[in-house]
Amino acid sequence: MKLNQTNVITAQLEQISYPQIIARDEHGRAFMVETNQKQRDDPAFWEVISAILKAQLWVPVSTRLHELFDTDWLLPAEA
Repeated sequence: MKLNQTNVITAQLEQISYPQIIARDEHGRAFMVETNQKQRDDPAFWEVISAILKAQLWVPVSTRLHELFDTDWLLPAEA
């Protein structure tokens, strides 16, 4: 099942400067991607984010909170 497209921004990461992540949406507008404490304390998270930046991949970001989605482009399966 795909994410509700009204709740997501398609973004490409532009710059990482711990703990800040700057991204740009499809219209060229820059914004800050918010990270939570667990992400800030997780070295694996920063390795993955760096790889995403290097590969210039597009990622889904919440329109309301400007946070990355844990499940990428898919919603978790319902129980």
